[in-house]
Amino acid sequence: MIKTALKENYYVLLLAIVTIAAGFMLISGFSTPDYSYEEVIVQKGDSLWSIADRYVAENGMNKEEFIKWIQEENQLRTVKIIEGDRLLIPISESKAYLDRQVVLKGE
Repeated sequence: MIKTALKENYYVLLLAIVTIAAGFMLISGFSTPDYSYEEVIVQKGDSLWSIADRYVAENGMNKEEFIKWIQEENQLRTVKIIEGDRLLIPISESKAYLDRQVVLKGE
């Protein structure tokens, strides 16, 4: 009985297996970017836009995405930042690696 049901509905089983495999492939394609993080202390005259100008090229986001990321990750309700605030900033893994290498060579 089970063999007969499998023979008659093998295409349903095959479709289920293909769907599950495609789902795993799709999910793995949405992995998060490889970022390290740097803490930045806001200086007098800094704004999210000026900080974005300094770091946006290093993280693969456009300026608007970068500012939104900073706001979300640092729990900022507005775009206003104050001198002395500490902000977590994403930087690419490759830049973080290069920065560590410079420090090691300078020892």
